[in-house]
Amino acid sequence: MGKLMLDTNAVSAFLKGLSPRLDSWVQEQRCCLSSIVVAEIRYGLEKLPPTTRLQALAETTIKTLEVLPWSEACARVYGRLRADLERSGKPLTAMDLLIASHALSEGCPLVTADQAFANVAELTLEAW
Repeated sequence: MGKLMLDTNAVSAFLKGLSPRLDSWVQEQRCCLSSIVVAEIRYGLEKLPPTTRLQALAETTIKTLEVLPWSEACARVYGRLRADLERSGKPLTAMDLLIASHALSEGCPLVTADQAFANVAELTLEAW
């Protein structure tokens, strides 16, 4: 099993100090980030004033955690997963589908509070 991949809401909870469990996992270096999650974080940061404490903490977190790049293996999983979810009538939002595909392709459990990911049967989920 790979590292725990943090969803965007898990990163947000970590940055806000909402989860001792996340604090522990990050401190133990058990977590990684999808480059897709980093894109979502950067989008959120762009909407904040440039000198907020949260922005500085987010930058430090991104530099501290391993950021996994999107790859051809991710794209292969994405194509299959999107088609499967559409056939079952349970599609995910575009970004969630990319994140789920990335976690599956890397063999990482996904740390999230988003129940939409429960529609991906083969994805291992961890609550933060």
